[in-house]
Amino acid sequence: MDMSKYIGIFRSEAEKNIKEISDSLLALEQNPENMEQMNVMFRAAHTFKGMAATMGFKQIVELTHEMESLIDRFRTGRLTLDSSLIDILFECLDSLEGLVENVCKGVESKTIERKNDRLEGNKSYPDAGEVLKTLRTINNPPEEVISQKNESDSFSADKKVEEKVEKKVEEKEKREEEKKLESINEELKEKKSFAYSGPDFKVKNVQNSKIQDSKIQDSKIQDSKIQDLKIQDSKIQDSKTQDSKIQDSRKQDSKIQGSRISTEQLDKLMNLVGELVINRSRVKELTGEATSKDLELVLSDFQKLTRELQEEVLEIRMVPLDHITNIFPRMIRDLAKAQNKKINFIIRGKEIKLDRAIMEEIVDPLVHLLRNAADHGIEIPEKRVELGKDENGTIMITASRQQNYVLIKIEDDGRGINTEEIRKAALEKGLISREEAEKLSEREAIQLIFAPGLSTSSMITDLSGRGVGMDVVKNRIERLGGSIKVDSKPGSGSRFELRLPITIALYQAMLVKVGMERYAIPFTNIVKSISVRKEEVRHIGGEEVVVMNEKALPLLRLRKLFQLPDIQKEENLVVVIVENAGRYIGLVVDALLGKQEVILKNFKSRLLEKTRGFAGATIMGDGSVILILDVNSII
Repeated sequence: MDMSKYIGIFRSEAEKNIKEISDSLLALEQNPENMEQMNVMFRAAHTFKGMAATMGFKQIVELTHEMESLIDRFRTGRLTLDSSLIDILFECLDSLEGLVENVCKGVESKTIERKNDRLEGNKSYPDAGEVLKTLRTINNPPEEVISQKNESDSFSADKKVEEKVEKKVEEKEKREEEKKLESINEELKEKKSFAYSGPDFKVKNVQNSKIQDSKIQDSKIQDSKIQDLKIQDSKIQDSKTQDSKIQDSRKQDSKIQGSRISTEQLDKLMNLVGELVINRSRVKELTGEATSKDLELVLSDFQKLTRELQEEVLEIRMVPLDHITNIFPRMIRDLAKAQNKKINFIIRGKEIKLDRAIMEEIVDPLVHLLRNAADHGIEIPEKRVELGKDENGTIMITASRQQNYVLIKIEDDGRGINTEEIRKAALEKGLISREEAEKLSEREAIQLIFAPGLSTSSMITDLSGRGVGMDVVKNRIERLGGSIKVDSKPGSGSRFELRLPITIALYQAMLVKVGMERYAIPFTNIVKSISVRKEEVRHIGGEEVVVMNEKALPLLRLRKLFQLPDIQKEENLVVVIVENAGRYIGLVVDALLGKQEVILKNFKSRLLEKTRGFAGATIMGDGSVILILDVNSII
């Protein structure tokens, strides 16, 4: 049978079971007596082994079987779970993860290859053979094997003696029975009650009766034993039936929750819905002046159905943040153990949903930021105690849904970012001049960590570094239409804020007019819109600014950016205040046209894909094309 068509289901269920075991191990590390988690871990290992056996993956079956045996020793109290054994089980999970990846990719080699990741670095999996050998040594220690052998030999000897005794007893009972039958036959002959054949017949009957009684008695005993076995088997079957029901229920839940739809299919479906939305707007434009009530009713239904279809497709694309945050607790635990640190890791808002495409893109940035927090943010326990802090550091990731975007915060209570070191490194790299370094505020200095290539010796370790790859993180977030902001206070910790659109397929945008053209500004960047009198505009260093809340807000005229002539008679300025990475700027437009949902169309032409200032375009109901501003690149 071709099992390749089931490989997707196997991978999904394997990842689920590995996650369950990993979560249980993390819980047991805090409370080794938690039998509920022990049972969850055992069931997950058993289920995983069964799936691998069905697929014919022998190496996975062998490794999972030994892991299951080890877990069973913990459950039955034959072995005590400690930190070293937890480390071994985590190594086993890593090895299984590598084996699953290899078999799913169709790799037949037993050597597990390394994965390369631009942000994570190289990740290698433990050798499956070595892990298997370790587990077998733990499960079958030499002294236990000898003990089992001695017990087995003793049991065999006792059994042989017992069989001999039973055989002698049976022979003795048989001889006594034969003597009794002969005696009865002689008595019957002497009485001569019937012809010779009669006593013979009766004797035979008596003999048969005795034998039959003996058989009946044996049968009763045997029936009793069989009945006992049936009762025991019934209990076992009931237990199995109950487990089967639970497993069936889980399988059913898994089937419902584990429906696998490729991102490509979802993108295609979303594009089709986008085209339908555009055509709906087009039809509405063309029939705007129609007076037919039937046509109005049909158009109303058409708009309603299109809206519902659009919402359903968007909902299908959405997945909870928990899909990626489940790897973080184990990662933080390993980082803390490697550096002899104590870290409390907290995740809040795991239920918040994001577009699948966005979710896939933010995994690496989040991993990098969390590693930075664990490696450079949190101090060792001794140092924290000296500073008057709790010896346990805290790293927290929080997700929340705002109006038109999702806000993800990564916070730690560690040492914070040293801006003096950042200035020094920027000067050495030639990123800024000495005069610029002196003028930089604390907030502006911190933003230098996003400059390409910025690093310092005090900021780098084998794991990660403040500034190493941070430009990649920033570019990844901004490419999604989001932004990243960082705040830090020396000695008190750091906070990174990621502002992300809920979906990249559909934008909530503000339409503005500049000259004769219309443009769209994503709401994820908009703070608010204001009207400014011409006389309120000031000039500082040749740049236009307006004072708001005792702070100077720089102004950027889109007419000037697009090389259009200025308006001659201008009374008031229409300003849209936008923000990126903590920097604010006012975009001066001619007019606000209102809020609009737009379908993003990326530039596919090589000539346009690197165009600065624009994220893409959208098509309006009248068929016109509107460019979508890329605020991140403008600021």
